[in-house]
Amino acid sequence: LVEQLDLVYMDVKHMDPIAHKEITGVSNELILSNIRKVAAMRSLILRIPTIPGCNDSDDNILDTARFARELGDNLTRIELLPYHKFGTQTYSRIGREYSLADVETPGDEHMQRLKEIVESGGVKAQIGG
Repeated sequence: LVEQLDLVYMDVKHMDPIAHKEITGVSNELILSNIRKVAAMRSLILRIPTIPGCNDSDDNILDTARFARELGDNLTRIELLPYHKFGTQTYSRIGREYSLADVETPGDEHMQRLKEIVESGGVKAQIGG
């Protein structure tokens, strides 16, 4: 399928495999491997859904930028996607608890600082998609 695409978007939730498993229930090893494979074939935009207190640490953002830089020329940029609560009502309608209900949307200054961290790692960055 990738051969049919001009551009691929892929998300990176966390660079640390243990933290990634705590957040998502699975390790990030296969995800990072797939990102490498796609980047070798097609233009790629990596997206980081930034969740305060979860994956927005300076170290994680810089580690993600370093990983992205190693992907080569097919990497277009990293998009930092500020966490939002758009899914809250959906969870309520299906009778499930929204575990991130108390998490606030990161402020503009925080997102700008994360963008600067990505760029300091040698990768073009953008806030939002």
